[in-house]
Amino acid sequence: MTSESSTSVDDIMETAAQWFARMDSGEGDHAAFDAWRTADPRHAAAFARIYASMRQMEKLRALTAPEPEVVVSSPGHPSRRLILKMGGVAAAVAVTSLVGLAVLSLTNGRAEAATRVGERKAIVFPDGGELELNTDSRAAWKFKGKDRALWLKRGEVAVRLPLGSGTVDLRAGPHSARLGPGEYIARLRDDSLDVITLAGTAVVQSAGATPVNVSARQAAIITKDHERIRPVSASDLAFLTGWRTDELVLNGQVLSEVVEEYNRYLDRKIIIANPEIGAIQLGGRFTNRDPARLLAGLEVSFGIHVTQQDNTIILSR
Repeated sequence: MTSESSTSVDDIMETAAQWFARMDSGEGDHAAFDAWRTADPRHAAAFARIYASMRQMEKLRALTAPEPEVVVSSPGHPSRRLILKMGGVAAAVAVTSLVGLAVLSLTNGRAEAATRVGERKAIVFPDGGELELNTDSRAAWKFKGKDRALWLKRGEVAVRLPLGSGTVDLRAGPHSARLGPGEYIARLRDDSLDVITLAGTAVVQSAGATPVNVSARQAAIITKDHERIRPVSASDLAFLTGWRTDELVLNGQVLSEVVEEYNRYLDRKIIIANPEIGAIQLGGRFTNRDPARLLAGLEVSFGIHVTQQDNTIILSR
């Protein structure tokens, strides 16, 4: 565990955001919160910044919820009685950042989160649903009454909607999907949207096209011209969902596809110099954070030369 002296500002802000979400939802432990806050002056300062930011968001939205009550025992230090009454703030969702602090902003009443290359984040919606953002992704959402919408602006997300929570309209460019209670993965590519239904039913369509139902264990590829539905095998699921545990699970995928997937998580990109080696089929389980084990296997098993050059890794024969 990181010591207090070496904890970064981002780590402290992340923890402060998590405490804000817990206390706002009524699920926080006041004694534990007070212990964390008083352990380091930086903790109290970080929580104050998160608190002030969320209050400013509420003011921008012109909400009529009562002012939160903070009883101060000494200048700049809230007492053990910290009462957060901000249930009307739709943007006050629980933020659980797996790597770094979720970036929350307010645009047209929407909350928004983003990840950098190599990051993964999870958000809990006000209704108990969950949103996970894969590497280099951006999404926004708005949950207000019957207006329940999710915008995928870049990258890939996993969405879980609990039973009884109603539907959510997912929008990505000209494409859309109405998600019922269940679990889904959506990935926005250059001109298409992939929707994988792990559980539940989705209704997908591109602008002006006929809506198509996507049942559990099916995947839809939506382009401006058509929607294509296909079944998803167990091995497909392992490959498509492995990112949720920071893994790349291979079962017959070809090298070109594996390299494309790896490059989503790496600042130092992999390049295939000889196109014919891109057709090599691979198997195994690897971390998607570091390709070292995969690269070593390519050298030993397939005689592929791995050359490190500047900001690239070149595969050749």
